[in-house]
Amino acid sequence: MTKLFKRLSIPQIIVLAYVFFILLGAVLLSLPISTQSTLGTPFIDALFMSTSAVSVTGVTLLDTATHWTFFGKVVFLFLIEIGGLGFMTIWVLLYYTILGRPNIKQRLAVSESLNLDPGENIGQRIFYILRFALIVQLIGAILLYFPFREKLDVLDSLFYAIFHSISAFTNGGLDLFENSLVQFQSPPYILIVMMLLVITGGLGFIVWDDLLNFKKTKSLRIYTKIVLITTGILWLLGAVLYWVAESNNGTFQHLSTGERFVNYLFMSVTARSAGFINVDYATLSSTSILLTNLLIFIGASSGSTGGGIKVSTLAVIFIVIIRSFQGKKPIIFHRKLAQETIQRSFFIFVAAIFFIAIGSIGLSITETLPEGLGIEYIVTEVVAAIGVVGISLGLTPHLTFLGKIIVIILMLIGRVGVMTFLWSLVGEKREIRINHPEINLLIG
Repeated sequence: MTKLFKRLSIPQIIVLAYVFFILLGAVLLSLPISTQSTLGTPFIDALFMSTSAVSVTGVTLLDTATHWTFFGKVVFLFLIEIGGLGFMTIWVLLYYTILGRPNIKQRLAVSESLNLDPGENIGQRIFYILRFALIVQLIGAILLYFPFREKLDVLDSLFYAIFHSISAFTNGGLDLFENSLVQFQSPPYILIVMMLLVITGGLGFIVWDDLLNFKKTKSLRIYTKIVLITTGILWLLGAVLYWVAESNNGTFQHLSTGERFVNYLFMSVTARSAGFINVDYATLSSTSILLTNLLIFIGASSGSTGGGIKVSTLAVIFIVIIRSFQGKKPIIFHRKLAQETIQRSFFIFVAAIFFIAIGSIGLSITETLPEGLGIEYIVTEVVAAIGVVGISLGLTPHLTFLGKIIVIILMLIGRVGVMTFLWSLVGEKREIRINHPEINLLIG
């Protein structure tokens, strides 16, 4: 086992770690003890649901509220937590507790999986992340317990509060209600709490570390500034565009102006990383569907519990395009963007588009479009899978066997990241120390 670990590249270790927990979750969810019918769940369906949980996507083939037993729901809870915080985080915690300090390669694997600086004190960082996550989830559970207590008994209220707090913070997108969160449109207290948890998890641990230490340091990293500015713009712009797009569609027309804004803001926040549903997306306008796909594609922040290409990637691409148009170098906050950062950003963008295109072509072959629905029915499913967001126009429960396999692969790619996944296919990255002459090509 040790020899095998040494031969594997860091991206391969990360991908195999997630595959291991997905398979473990699939086995547990396929057992009769996990389902209400006691007949068990077909392995392909259990594999799909396990992947959805570990990848913190939240798309469901089977109704989470009625299909699974308490044991099955607890399995989901652990899979979401492991997927959201990252397997490597929990593994290093156990390693430090039982065996002591991990070796260099193991620490590098953790840094890669969590988007941390390899030079950081990994052990200290891991303990900080876990402490922060548990405190936020505890606060979220307390805030959710009281409204749930009005409808459920003490034990059910406690479990529902814990489950939804963890699912929201990890951007898992899974809930225990038959119609998701539609029933909480008014009053929107639960939507507000869930949204704050999604935002906290979606901003990422690096940003929160910066914000919580601001009083001491009196400054913020450039990365933190970029994330906060870009994320804030996306939240508000998304809410306004949803409102405009749905103004003639009657969506949330029964709510007050304040409640409408909260619901539109919730849609803007959850579309980028979580996928909780407060409205039937199949009833939205084509403009809203397009906006939803764009928000899913962008995703949350690096080092967070969310998916997508990440807001910092979008910011880099936007800066490079704008500055290139002006004939200037890509400079932000008086700092020039590194060429490697630019290359990685465009690579992630193009690779994500590539996987979306391949996935859409694949599902268009394996699936049948319902009458009256266009290609957006399939594209939304693919974008949601690669962006690990639990939003669907209704295709998920009707996926064919091959369609389920395609979406499972896309969810795994989305969780580990397109770069990590592709690097895992080619093995250890090796630096080629050869300087080739440059060439200018006709482009554009």
